[in-house]
Amino acid sequence: MTLAYLILALLLLLALAYALLPFRGQPLPFPASPRPEELKAELEVLREQAKEAQGEERKRLLAQMVRLERQLAELGQENPAPRRPNPLALGGALVGLVLLGVGLWAYTVPRLPGETLVTSRSEAQALGRLERQAEASGQAADWLAFANKAYELQDFERALRGYLRVIEKEPRNPVAVRRLGILLFMSGRPAEGAQALQLAVQAEPHEPEGWLFLGNAYFQMGRYAEAISAWEGYLRAGGEARERVQNLIETAKGQLGASSTGQQVYLSRCAACHGAEAQGGPGPRLKGNPILRVPEAVREVVQKGRGQMPAIPLSEAEMAALLQYLSGL
Repeated sequence: MTLAYLILALLLLLALAYALLPFRGQPLPFPASPRPEELKAELEVLREQAKEAQGEERKRLLAQMVRLERQLAELGQENPAPRRPNPLALGGALVGLVLLGVGLWAYTVPRLPGETLVTSRSEAQALGRLERQAEASGQAADWLAFANKAYELQDFERALRGYLRVIEKEPRNPVAVRRLGILLFMSGRPAEGAQALQLAVQAEPHEPEGWLFLGNAYFQMGRYAEAISAWEGYLRAGGEARERVQNLIETAKGQLGASSTGQQVYLSRCAACHGAEAQGGPGPRLKGNPILRVPEAVREVVQKGRGQMPAIPLSEAEMAALLQYLSGL
């Protein structure tokens, strides 16, 4: 986006320079020549003489007048009148510069804390006001409002700081504890996240969000039975993503009954998109898929990704076990 605006800026500057070109007059190195006035004076004299002359003398005077008039016209062409600026070109260039300034301000000016590509500058300013208000009052409610707004804007670093300030003042605040657990899980610390989320679901068992992420944390740690129990708590609490969570429960149950390492790898890394039975889901159906007949093609897709499928980092042992499992589907 920035490169496009820089190219547009160059084009508009060239257009403005062209529009203003008539204002740039060429300086004259010498004073204006007196020759045109001399020629005009000679012409007046010749006209008076031609009025009284006759015959060949009159023809000679008229021919001389024609030569002088030509010389006078040529001198006039040496100093043409300055070209007047085109008002449309000038106005278009100025409007373009204004639009360019607005675009550069919106897309290249350093962003405010909390402002991202998906948040507006007004939202970032509102977040800043909430933070200043919380710092001034020191109240847990103000810090919670700031942290919730930062979480909504996906400014997770500031959200974490806000929730920690809430917990300093109200250690049992269920919202702050729950969101702290979620942020710990999202930062790659599932064990610590699960501890916080356990406290959160005990305090608010009717809140689906806590159960969902508690199940995610357990699943990531390989505690599949506990993950199933947490996701069932999500369903009891009335969570909206019922179909997705039911698929996760089936995947975790498959992990518990997995008969091989390859099946365990598949269920933990592939089943969320391709289904616990390889029947397909967000990703394509794998059972009976011709690509499984070409293990090297499967390896390349898994390691490098394709389309919307990201690359899946697997060890060589995990890859070999997965390929063996897929070959039997």
